[in-house]
Amino acid sequence: MDRIDAQPLSAASAERLDRLFRLYNSRLLGFAATRVRNRDVAAAEDIVSETWLRAAVSLPQLQADDAHAYGWLRAIAVRAAVDHYRPRRASEEPRDWTDALVSRSLPAAPAADVDTEVFVLDVLSARQCAAVKLAAQGLSNGRIARQLGKSRQAVQQNLASSARRLRAYALAG
Repeated sequence: MDRIDAQPLSAASAERLDRLFRLYNSRLLGFAATRVRNRDVAAAEDIVSETWLRAAVSLPQLQADDAHAYGWLRAIAVRAAVDHYRPRRASEEPRDWTDALVSRSLPAAPAADVDTEVFVLDVLSARQCAAVKLAAQGLSNGRIARQLGKSRQAVQQNLASSARRLRAYALAG
C-alpha cells in the first residue's frame, strides 16, 4: 500500500502509536544503529522513521499489549533495514564498472602538473581495478563476486594482489 493511499489513524490508534513511540523509539534507534553500515546515525534514523511509518499502517494488526510490542516493532525494523539497502529500481544497480581509468590506456608517468592519485589504479589489471573500486564502495566479497561473475576466492585473490601491488607502488615513491 502506498502511504498516500493509507487511511488516517483513528484517535485511539494515534494515541497507541504515540505511547509505543515514547516507549520504544530510543530502543529501536539503538537496534537500527547495529544494523547499518559504519554506524551511520542518519541511516539508522531513516530506518526507524520507516519503521514507525510501517507500524502506523499496520497498527490494527498488532494484538499484543503495549508492554510486549517491541518484538513486533523490531521485526518491522529488520525488514526496513533490509529494504534500506536494497536497490529501489533495476536502474540503481550498477551495470558497467568500466570507466575512463580502465577503458583507456594511460601514459606510464603522469605529467608534472597532473595529480598523481588518478594514475595509481593504472598499476592494477582491469579485474583488480574493478574489484578494488567495488570494495571501496563497501560491497562484500560475495557481492563483488556476483557483480563481476567470478568466484569469491577469485575476488579475494584479486584484492590481495591489488593490495600488494598498491603497497609496492606506494613504497617505490
